[in-house]
Amino acid sequence: MKTLIKNGAVYLEDGSQITDVLVVGGQIAEVGKMDYAIDDCEVLDVSGLHVLPGLIDIHTHLDDTIGGCQLADTWASGSEIAAINGITTLCTFITQQQGRSLQESVEKGLEKAAGKAYCDHAFHLTPVSFGKSDWAYIEKLLADGFRTFKFYTTYREAGLFLEYAELKKAMSRIREMGAKVLIHCEDDAILTGAKLKVTDSAKPFSHALSRPPEAEIEGIKRILEIAEKTKCPCHIVHVSTAEGARLIAQYRQDLPVTCETGPQYLFLNDDKLKEPEGHRYICSPPLRAESNRMEMQALALKGAFDLYATDHCAFSKADKDRNRSDFTKVPNGLAGIGVLVPLVHELHRDLRALSRHLALNPAKAVGLYPQKGVIRKGADADLAILHLQGDERPVRSSLSDVYESYPGKTTGLSVKRVWLRGETVAENGRLKDPAKPMGKRI
Repeated sequence: MKTLIKNGAVYLEDGSQITDVLVVGGQIAEVGKMDYAIDDCEVLDVSGLHVLPGLIDIHTHLDDTIGGCQLADTWASGSEIAAINGITTLCTFITQQQGRSLQESVEKGLEKAAGKAYCDHAFHLTPVSFGKSDWAYIEKLLADGFRTFKFYTTYREAGLFLEYAELKKAMSRIREMGAKVLIHCEDDAILTGAKLKVTDSAKPFSHALSRPPEAEIEGIKRILEIAEKTKCPCHIVHVSTAEGARLIAQYRQDLPVTCETGPQYLFLNDDKLKEPEGHRYICSPPLRAESNRMEMQALALKGAFDLYATDHCAFSKADKDRNRSDFTKVPNGLAGIGVLVPLVHELHRDLRALSRHLALNPAKAVGLYPQKGVIRKGADADLAILHLQGDERPVRSSLSDVYESYPGKTTGLSVKRVWLRGETVAENGRLKDPAKPMGKRI
């Protein structure tokens, strides 16, 4: 099947231009004006519309159990809300479970996604043991296409915590292997001290007090120091503090360091935790003060963040409500996949910035460039056709039975059609064929 997409505003790596895109056999065959007949070719005139690379969310949690609760979104529901919003690649995590080998965890994680996703997908690995046999298996995984690891400077009770000395050793080894690490930065010692000072667990706002900004800032500082010594490429996830973002900027010029923030830290503040239903907004890192949110937006517009990602971690309404009177027992996480595109557009009002922060830079950050994230000859034909003046509609973070993270928020941005490797996966807000999950591991 050949498809010629004509006369759209096409977003290339160096800017946008009105031109044509020819798709053949799941890849982009040509980019440029093609005013001639092509045999056996579907021709689509998209004059007045915008043609972007398929978008990417590199930080999601799907079909997993966290804190004793099953996540609300499966691979089917999570990838559906992604696809209808122009997101064609999702990255999530395979975490080595306590009492289970990394190999068992990997096999189980791959099985959950196989044949169920409407998006292509990649996995970040979180091993928790580092013996000789563990490293040997990790080397096999890297040869099989895994590219990234995710480590934590906290979550001791969940068995995920690594001391900074352990992280330094792991990052040195990973650099030698040519891979990259993602780091959750909250200093465990500061968190431990802060939690001891919290006296009222019935108030959701106490969650913010138990995870103060200083914990993230210190965690970022320590990781940047390790990155400076090991030269290991690292990506700092869900930055929630303006000071942390500024600290990263000081190092980013000389080190292979990138960072992300999420819409929750740009559009929500900790006043949400003071509302009667404040427990619904518990996430980690927590929502911050309004002054910090405003600084974060200003920094985002100045280019402080390489990319945006959701940390989509949706729990059912029942699970969020079950222990609402004790914030320490409320599962941490917000839904976000479905709002990533409209909120980044609302922030920047510039599709070039959206294409860079949600396609090009994410693809580069997780080693998928130039197969993904760009419109160029030889790249996968992952494409999204956007209309800027569609009918105003409420945003929807998830298709599952979860509390909406951004109630009352609307958008006029319309995703008209989405291709995954040359095949239409979604059109006008609906899957083209729900019985055909065509996503694959990449």
